[in-house]
Amino acid sequence: MNPKIYRKQIAEIGIEDMVIDVSSLQNAMQTMMELDELEKVLNKIKFNLHTDIRNLRVEYMQKMQDIDESANKKGFLGRKKSNEAIVKEKKALKKERGANIAAYEIIEDLLNNYLTQIEESRIYIRNHIQKKVK
Repeated sequence: MNPKIYRKQIAEIGIEDMVIDVSSLQNAMQTMMELDELEKVLNKIKFNLHTDIRNLRVEYMQKMQDIDESANKKGFLGRKKSNEAIVKEKKALKKERGANIAAYEIIEDLLNNYLTQIEESRIYIRNHIQKKVK
């Protein structure tokens, strides 16, 4: 999946607009349940993201192998590729791979940040509930 689609999914779940409401015990519990649901959705997105990153890496490994295999084959005029051309191709491929994976890693960092914020919010809500119950 495209990184833009992941960004869209994250935006659609409404985590940016979520308000931590601990004005009453009922609101605090409701907020806690909403946080649980958000965490489940974010973890599913994160799982899919990891799968896509893994698939990208496998795809680029295959492309690297294809370059290595093409080095041994003779070209159109019966000549092999030069080592210089092979190294150039590999460098370009590694650069492309890095750029593509970086886009996914930015989203992974965003997801990790949201998951950390959810955990911190849970701690805040639990502490607030304990104060009200006492």
